[in-house]
Amino acid sequence: MRSTFFAAIILAIISVSAAPVVELDAGLEARGDVDYYDPRIGGGSQLNESADAGEPLNVIISGKSSAEVLTPDGFLNYARAIGFSKECFGLHNGGKQRANLGDGHGWVDEREVLREHFNIPFFGTCLESLIGGNHLRTFRQDGPNANSGALFLAVSQELDLSDKHQISPNGYNIGRDKFVSKALGKKRWLLKTYTTTVTEVKGLLAAGAEGVNHGIAQDGIVKVLTVKVGGPF
Repeated sequence: MRSTFFAAIILAIISVSAAPVVELDAGLEARGDVDYYDPRIGGGSQLNESADAGEPLNVIISGKSSAEVLTPDGFLNYARAIGFSKECFGLHNGGKQRANLGDGHGWVDEREVLREHFNIPFFGTCLESLIGGNHLRTFRQDGPNANSGALFLAVSQELDLSDKHQISPNGYNIGRDKFVSKALGKKRWLLKTYTTTVTEVKGLLAAGAEGVNHGIAQDGIVKVLTVKVGGPF
């Protein structure tokens, strides 16, 4: 009886050892091993879809960032640490924008819109809705063909309510640079710290105004941020 039991265990071990190893597609690295995938390779675009044109996806939160930052709640906490939060009382005026990140999902709606909170984390976005300021839209690259987990952000500076939140002159470059300036270095929110570094990437976006919403030219630079989460100190 005992010998039969041990024989069964040995056979099970041999079977597991002989099982084929499941490997990732040779062209697709594991999530966390790549910053992002170029959307154009999968038929996507670095411009989202807004009205008859698009807004540049001019900031990427790298897939090499701490995993929690790439989740909805984790990114919201990070955003609050660097000066952004949910829209005023969760209200949104206007339709959703869409993006195709070449990951196999096709054109998908923005995950959220976050606005500058002027150092008033829960109510400051109401002020932004009135006087204008910086805001962003988030899209996640997580489809079956390009699952980097990276967040692609459309960041821009907008005018006030009386100007119907139109994008400011040079608002795409200004919004991107303000966002990155606030993010760099070590920031804190509640019991966590966020350390952010940046790399500039050229070639994902064509410089100029062609295909860009409102005909506002931008410089074609995408800033890739890598965010690492730490403890309270």
